[in-house]
Amino acid sequence: MILQKIKQIIYTWLPRLGAQMQARQNPISEVQSHYVQAQYYEKLALEHSQIFEQLHANHITSENDPVTQDKRNAMWNFLSAALKGHRDSQYKLGLCYLNGDLGLDKNYTHAQEWLEKAAKQGHPEAKKTLLYSYSQIAF
Repeated sequence: MILQKIKQIIYTWLPRLGAQMQARQNPISEVQSHYVQAQYYEKLALEHSQIFEQLHANHITSENDPVTQDKRNAMWNFLSAALKGHRDSQYKLGLCYLNGDLGLDKNYTHAQEWLEKAAKQGHPEAKKTLLYSYSQIAF
C-alpha cells in the first residue's frame, strides 16, 4: 500500500522518469515472452507431429493440421524476438534456415545472416555453427 503511494507520487511528479522506467522494462519482457512462446509452439509441433503420424498410420486425416499451425506460430514468435535483438531467437532462426525446420525452406543466406547476428552478440553455439558450416559448405 505504501509502495503504491510512493510510486504514484513519483510517477505524478516525474512523468518522464516513470515512462522511461516502464519503457525499459517492457521491451525486454516482451522479447523474452516471444521467445518462450516460440519454444512452447515448437514443443507443441513436435508433440502434434507424433500424434498426427499415428493418425496417418490409421488412415485418419485432418484438414486442419495442428503441426503446421504450431510450426508457423513458433517461427513467427522466434522471428519477432530475433528482430528485437534476442540472440537465442536469432540463433534458432539461423538453425531453422540451415536445416529447413519449422516449415522454412533451407536458405543458407538467411541462415548465415541470423547466425552472424547471434554470434556478434556472443552466442557461443552460433559461432561454432558458423565455423562448422563454413567448413562444410560455402555460404
